[in-house]
Parts: sequence; C-alpha cells; structure tokens
Amino acid sequence: MTEIRLTSEIGVDLAQAIGSDAMIAHAAMVSSIGGSCHPVGDVSPSKLEGLLRTLITKRHGTPFEHGCMTVRVHAPIKVWREWHRHRVGWSYNEESGRYKQLEPVFYLPPPDRPMRQADGFKAMAPTFDTVDQLEYDVVCGIMKRAYENSYREYEHLLSRGVDKGLARDVLGVGIYSACYCTANPRSIMHFLELRTERPDAKRPSRPLYEIRAAAEKLEALFAEQWPVTHRLGCENGRAAP
Repeated sequence: MTEIRLTSEIGVDLAQAIGSDAMIAHAAMVSSIGGSCHPVGDVSPSKLEGLLRTLITKRHGTPFEHGCMTVRVHAPIKVWREWHRHRVGWSYNEESGRYKQLEPVFYLPPPDRPMRQADGFKAMAPTFDTVDQLEYDVVCGIMKRAYENSYREYEHLLSRGVDKGLARDVLGVGIYSACYCTANPRSIMHFLELRTERPDAKRPSRPLYEIRAAAEKLEALFAEQWPVTHRLGCENGRAAP
C-alpha cells in the first residue's frame, strides 16, 4: 500500500493578481468623468483614500469588481465543500478524482485546534474547547487509521480497473485536493467577511477552523495587492460593499 502523508498545513499561494486600489478608484470616477478619466495612477493618496472610504461605507460595490486575484489552494475536501459555496464573482478549476488518482495526503488537526464541543454549544454559533495531549493523540490515531484503511481500499478498487470516479467514493473529506480560485476584490471581501472570525466585525461569523486558516492566508495576499481597500474595509467593521 502507498504510504499516506498527514499534514495540518493548508496552502494558499498567489498565482496572479491584476488591478490596484487606483483601478478601483478610476472605475468609480468614470461615472462622473466618463471617457476623459485619467490613466490609472493619477489619483492623489488623499483623494484615493477618501473615494474608497465613501465607496465602502456607502456600499457602492461595483468598482471593487475591477481587478482579480488567482490563488492555488491545497486543502481538505471539507474546506472545498464550504469554499465552493461562494459563487458570485468566483471561478474554480479543481483537480478531478475522475481523471487522476488522488494523492495520499490527508488532514490532521494541529494540537491547538479546538475540537470538543463546549458547554452551551449551539449549531448556529458553535464553540469548542481544546483537549489535552492524550485526547489529541487518541483523535489523531483514529483519523490516521481511517485514512490508511480508506486509501488502501481505494487503491484496491483502482487495481481492479474500477472507474476512478467510483473508486474515490470510499475516501472521506479529509483527503486533500488542489484548486485554482479566481475572484475580484469585492467577492474576496465578502468571502473574508464570512470566513474569518474577528471581534471588530460588524457581522460576526463563526467559520470552520480549517477554512478560517485558509481565509487568513488569502487575506494576507489581498492586503498586499489592495492595501488601502483592505485597511478601509477593516475600519468599516470588515463589512463588504
């Protein structure tokens, strides 16, 4: 049997980025300036910040659709179950278990991941507590054995010539998949609003631990490409326009 690889790492790597804070400003300015709109880059820092702040606080969202970022994400299937729910302004191309053998890479939670339901647990506002080392080892041991067994049976089915699209049915949502994800700044801001957990958020969210980890990496890339937009969005309670 192929040896499986266990990891807690979720990868979010930049593939390409197009656009800037200035492009967002010019997309808004064309409403009043029209075809005489100045080339991108001719907006003063103070005017740029003032305009973007107004757009965000007044929820004029369409100028934030002029630009895009593509990231390659390597994450467990359970993360994709939630990420793919973001449909507006997003495009996806994911590796396919119909056409290739899925790599034997599986997710194990890091030791500090809260995993036991806390007192007063509510489905719509879930809270969890961390566990001690003994309980953590038990949980990871169970997961590892399940992964090994499922991938062994997966390879057994493949060796019998079973359709890859059927053989993968024995695998759980802890196996990894890779996907190229492309979105505009507005869609990314909506994603970050829902998939991060911050005390200063106007509309607090309780995302799954693993998609939150991915979202935090995406946010770092977003802040680098559109720094003014990101800062003003945070100052506005992380509410997307």
